[in-house]
Amino acid sequence: MSTGTENAGATPAFQKAEASGNATVTQVGRDYTENHHHRYERGWQYLRGVGIDAAELDLAEYAFVDPAGPTGAGQTAWAVSRLTRPHERSHTLVLSGERGTGRRTAALHVLLKAGVDRERLRWLVLDWDQPRTEQIPHTPGHGFVLDLTEYSRLDDDFYTGLGDYQKAAHDDGAFLVILTDEGTWNPQTLTTAPIAHLRRPPAQQVAESHLRHRAPDRLDWLASPPFDTLLTDASQASDAARLAGLIAEADEAGRDAVKQQFTDWRKHLENWFTTHSSADDLRERALLVAAALLEDAPADIVLEAADKLFERVGGELPPGGPLAGRDLRVRLQAVNASVVGEECISLDEERHGLAEAVLKYVWQQRPQLRKVLLEWASQLSAPKGIAVRHIGRIADRLVQLSLLPGGSTVQSVMSEWIETGRTKHRQLAIGVLETMALHPDTGPGVRGWLYDWAKKTTGSGELVSAVAEICAGRLGEKYPRIALTRLRILAERNDDLAGKAVADAVRTLASAPERHLLVVSEIVQWAESADRATRKAGASTFLALTDLTDTSALPLFSTRQRAEDPAAAGIEDLLIRGWQAAIEESSTAAQAHIRLAGWLDSTDLPDAQLMPIAAAVLRGRLREAGAADLLTSSASDLGRTRRKELLHRLVDEQAPAPAASAPHAGDDTFPTQT
Repeated sequence: MSTGTENAGATPAFQKAEASGNATVTQVGRDYTENHHHRYERGWQYLRGVGIDAAELDLAEYAFVDPAGPTGAGQTAWAVSRLTRPHERSHTLVLSGERGTGRRTAALHVLLKAGVDRERLRWLVLDWDQPRTEQIPHTPGHGFVLDLTEYSRLDDDFYTGLGDYQKAAHDDGAFLVILTDEGTWNPQTLTTAPIAHLRRPPAQQVAESHLRHRAPDRLDWLASPPFDTLLTDASQASDAARLAGLIAEADEAGRDAVKQQFTDWRKHLENWFTTHSSADDLRERALLVAAALLEDAPADIVLEAADKLFERVGGELPPGGPLAGRDLRVRLQAVNASVVGEECISLDEERHGLAEAVLKYVWQQRPQLRKVLLEWASQLSAPKGIAVRHIGRIADRLVQLSLLPGGSTVQSVMSEWIETGRTKHRQLAIGVLETMALHPDTGPGVRGWLYDWAKKTTGSGELVSAVAEICAGRLGEKYPRIALTRLRILAERNDDLAGKAVADAVRTLASAPERHLLVVSEIVQWAESADRATRKAGASTFLALTDLTDTSALPLFSTRQRAEDPAAAGIEDLLIRGWQAAIEESSTAAQAHIRLAGWLDSTDLPDAQLMPIAAAVLRGRLREAGAADLLTSSASDLGRTRRKELLHRLVDEQAPAPAASAPHAGDDTFPTQT
């Protein structure tokens, strides 16, 4: 846990963070944002760190292939020495290289060699729109990996901020390894962080090293058919690691299946489609594609989905319906599928990876079928579609297709469905875009779309609600600050539809205890902004969040909830600031007084929690009309009692203190001089 205070003056800020698991952060002192020497006004909130799987750490520690550098030693040996030497030790390090050089594994290897405990290694989740060093944790004894590959350039502030981070990491005994590609890192003279340039390790050596660790008795498999020609000089380290993993997990007699899976079953599928090319085979082709899309779904759903695809491409089902055609067993044999569990159809059960490979093959070999497949998938997963319960699986499959050549079709069709209000397609489109927003390859681009969509002043209501819904879902769970930024932009539109969509979204995000403080603090920051549009958006959103007529709001402010969530201990200060900002904003002042009146009338909020907040909000405002009305009108006995007590407290605070009495002769005490 790291602590620190920022610039002196006014109220000092205190920051606290634990980067392991879910980061918990506390801010005390409302002057922090004004006094902080960085531009980022929410820099106190550290990135969340996630632990590393033990199997991945084993490979980094025991099976790492380190190509020789210019001096003949391993290329990461120099990097380790910079983190471990007794004098001028660095606590930050940059590993630069193209994709496929094994940078992630190299980072873990370096940190392990530098002496960081496995349990204290963390992969940082990039919940930001731009990299900022203030958000990078430096928890004592921890090692962090920060992947900046997705950024084409970095601001000068980031490079200069590394100097401050280096000092904090040195003081706390923390380490940071930054991953970049060769074109991104260009600090010039702004930082002294050492950089190691990585070369791609030989794929054959990587595969051998991994097998030597995982399945040494199968090391000879790599040198014999069918594996001896699979890895070439152009193969990436990830390809080699994948092949070694498949070999290690294969059945003893499953060599051919391993080769087929490694090559995406291409030869198998080429042969299958060649032998099933007649008109009579079209229904079986449709069944193969349906089984691939709905892997491990019930047989009746897969069969009906296959018929719907068959009809979409112009096929006519034979008379007799379910009685027509061949039996299930025969049809499944034709497509190399099997029945698992309670009559679920699977391609992967006996041929691992075949389901994904089928969709890839059809997508690439039959480009004219792409939009048909998307329409068909939407039909299946529509609100009353036969596969609506499998929409998550369908969305995952479509995201995989979006990564292929021609994959932009997926993105453009999903966007079109939302923007043009294609209601029957909306559910799948949102599911696909949500999944794409979280994917390591498509995520940055889709998150950028959501930002641009939120800024559209002429965007449709469907677009507004879709952005809010995606931000309130899995995107907001993993990247809450990114989601809140887009919700803030929506809220600045200042229309009823956007206001309701944002209010619903922030209430959903705030409903998770680990996000209470983060969500409320972000919204209070909006309400205190110097920008008028942002200030109005923040004030109205704050009032929506504190609306106790919505049952989802109450747990956020209940004593029991706060007792269970120590990170929310600072919520009272944020509530006071939020109420004050909402009252000071002319467009929300009247509603703020009404909402606060509702709090004073609420039987769900205890006096010990409510009264100090209300007193702090109304202090110095007794002469204002809104406060006067608030304190003199109530329909309940509880409300009247609270208002009377609150009024007495505020009046007593304003009353002048009695003059000090002159000391009597012989007294040993005298007034203290000030």
